[in-house]
Amino acid sequence: MLATVPGAASAAGGPTDVLPSLKPLQQDLADNDLVREPVTGITWLRFTGSPGNYGAGELHVIGRRTQAEAAAATPGHNVMPAYQQITRSDGTSYEVLIGDMTYHDEHKHFHMNGISRYRLTNASGTVVKESPKVAFCLVDLKAADSTLPGFKVNPTYSSCSHNANATTLTMGISVGWADVYAKDLVGQSFDVSDLMNLPAQQYTLEMTTNPLGILHEANPAAPQSTSVQVTIGQGVPVGVGGPRPGA
Repeated sequence: MLATVPGAASAAGGPTDVLPSLKPLQQDLADNDLVREPVTGITWLRFTGSPGNYGAGELHVIGRRTQAEAAAATPGHNVMPAYQQITRSDGTSYEVLIGDMTYHDEHKHFHMNGISRYRLTNASGTVVKESPKVAFCLVDLKAADSTLPGFKVNPTYSSCSHNANATTLTMGISVGWADVYAKDLVGQSFDVSDLMNLPAQQYTLEMTTNPLGILHEANPAAPQSTSVQVTIGQGVPVGVGGPRPGA
């Protein structure tokens, strides 16, 4: 069943939904750099992305499919339906279909689609780059706010399924925790080779959580975004490196 209003009671005085509230960590997005790949010559703007859960409830996602559906999956087309399990204030819970998970062949595990979006905009606000990576394997990797009620010292979600033929799996982000995708992982970068040929200028690097609104959140202002300023162009120092596959 689907709650029409997040956090609303089913009846006067009845139980309410205890929902997550995602927000990207600005200090992690500030961990970015420019590197040039030696073999291809591509210049990458690399950035770390971290969705944190600042809500009263955990983000708990379940992937589920039949054996036949798993057997029919092929590389690049390996998906399963995803459900968000929502806990209520009386301890009961229900599930809502929120989209699907895709097996990421480079990262070797399933990602929940639609978790984040990255954009690079110029001084006039025009989007010059947008990352196709909008999926995460949701785990508790770092404490975002240990003062929140319901914060647990030990992470609840610690790994994602590496089994490409899995028929069920769970992932999520606990209250006060954040998932982290480091800047050197595949998908955490823009090819900015063309921008490096232009005069140096400032751009805005933006990360948005739940950009499609598929997740049920407590924050009525969702989706949430954060941004940092980056300088790209002629004469800007560039290191050596490139994106890599990651676990």
